[in-house]
Amino acid sequence: MVTNKQKEKIYNLISQKQEGAYWDFKREWYSKEKQADLLHDIICMANNMECRDAYIIIGIDEEKECSIQDVKNDSNRRNTQKMVDFLRDKKFAGGVRPRVVVEPLQVEDGEIDIIIIKNDYYTPYFLEENYKGVNRISPQGV
Repeated sequence: MVTNKQKEKIYNLISQKQEGAYWDFKREWYSKEKQADLLHDIICMANNMECRDAYIIIGIDEEKECSIQDVKNDSNRRNTQKMVDFLRDKKFAGGVRPRVVVEPLQVEDGEIDIIIIKNDYYTPYFLEENYKGVNRISPQGV
């Protein structure tokens, strides 16, 4: 459950109407064809230089003034367990994966989801092998 402090933080990030070093906006959940993008975004957020929890905020349309796009009926929607399962079979260096939690957040115009990528001491995260034709993601960018 999103705490009041987290809720205030998310509202503040959305009100800035731009993405930052530890938060990203997505209009809708990643489709099956965009799984490599999801993995890439999680790794980037997990390796943020702010050394803090990071957020992928799903249900925010940047092209429409960061308006809310209700994700309640999004067929690609995932919960925490589905995200953990998604990350489990990826070949992360050392077998250590980013910790993620998915939290729904009720807002005036519907519901958005927050993928919270927890800050920890295991950074940098990177893959040992390519995923779906995308080059592996490593500290050297190889």
